[in-house]
Amino acid sequence: MASHFVSLRRGIEGSKYSDYTTGTAATTDQFEFRVLDGVTPTRVECLKALEAFERFFENPQQVTGSGFDVKG
Repeated sequence: MASHFVSLRRGIEGSKYSDYTTGTAATTDQFEFRVLDGVTPTRVECLKALEAFERFFENPQQVTGSGFDVKG
């Protein structure tokens, strides 16, 4: 079964819809935080990315429009 994902590029704040990429992928994990090989993010960059994901999931219009089936 495919699962939905949301991603954003390094250094992006996640303040607008176009900052995010969404789609589907095959995985068995319910939650995942990945970093591209060869990239060594700082702690601050990781925290900013997590804050951006939080903004994404706080917007019901964006979440359902991306195919996520997340209950309030």
